[in-house]
Amino acid sequence: MVKCVKSQNGSSLIEVMVALFVLAIGMLGVLAMQTRAIQMNQNSAQYSQATTLAADIYEAMLTSPSSPGSYTINFDDAIPAAPACTASTSECSPSQIAAWNKHHWLTNVQNLLPGGEGQIEASGDKEYVISIRFVTGYDKDTDEPVYEQVDLDVRI
Repeated sequence: MVKCVKSQNGSSLIEVMVALFVLAIGMLGVLAMQTRAIQMNQNSAQYSQATTLAADIYEAMLTSPSSPGSYTINFDDAIPAAPACTASTSECSPSQIAAWNKHHWLTNVQNLLPGGEGQIEASGDKEYVISIRFVTGYDKDTDEPVYEQVDLDVRI
């Protein structure tokens, strides 16, 4: 009597393929998590930069409390030209100092933040809202920029 022995060939190869597939899915998960962490780190840096810039213009407003109203500006306004009185031999009026501060502040907002824009609104008697908005991405459907905004409520 002859015994016929049947054995399974290739089952270990299938197990290796399944293990590699599971490993590949895990690596894709780690890659997605790392990508998201980098994006959140960049957003955090942008928020920090916007907060620092808002504090900078607030400190400039505090240096000339007699004319804080000359610091108001809207998002749509053009960057004011820097006044010519910045040379050490000439003196600037408070409104010229405000124009110089706004010029440098808005230039920094545009240069340091993607799509950066700044606004200073009067919200009451000696109360102002300093707003900075910047682009954090683009809408998938319309390809329009998505803005985030940092507001700082201050009193002079």
